[in-house]
Amino acid sequence: MTPPERELVRDRERTRRAILDAAEQAIVQKGTRVSLAEIAALAGVTKSGLMHHFRSREELLTALIEHTITRIWEEVRAHVDLSENRAGKFTRGYVRAHTGGSEYLTRMFSPAGLLSALGATDAAALSAPLEEEDARAWNDAFAADGLPPGRALIVRLAAEGLVAAVNTPYLSPEQLTQAREELLALTEVETD
Repeated sequence: MTPPERELVRDRERTRRAILDAAEQAIVQKGTRVSLAEIAALAGVTKSGLMHHFRSREELLTALIEHTITRIWEEVRAHVDLSENRAGKFTRGYVRAHTGGSEYLTRMFSPAGLLSALGATDAAALSAPLEEEDARAWNDAFAADGLPPGRALIVRLAAEGLVAAVNTPYLSPEQLTQAREELLALTEVETD
């Protein structure tokens, strides 16, 4: 690939990313019925520029769901300590990501966040197959982590509940710290 082609690809990827980020912000603020023109304006492109990357609202929403799934995986992987060599490494990364102040996860899991907005509308039909595939991938990752399955599930769901309660009167920073420590302790298992 010649340098100008690489720059074009980077520009396309940057524009696509800007549109997805704008769509995320617009949907959180206005719901899934926000106009494509509003999303385009927020991304700093024309509506035809948006349509060049996403030919329809459904294609944009599908790409946004895929983008969100990818970003959540990236957040968790970034919190996995690769130097740990014991069972529960992935689960500890999951707990750290969800309870460690990740702005992205806090925004996504917020009761007013994108996941709620997408799940409560006609976008849910688009997301269902992607969510099923994503759920299988999470289940496989937790199953391979070496923790008792029931314990891993409880830790996982508790971490998700905690991140959803961040920035609400129902969870103080001190309570979050205490709960995080308890969840991390649950990821430690004795080995023979």
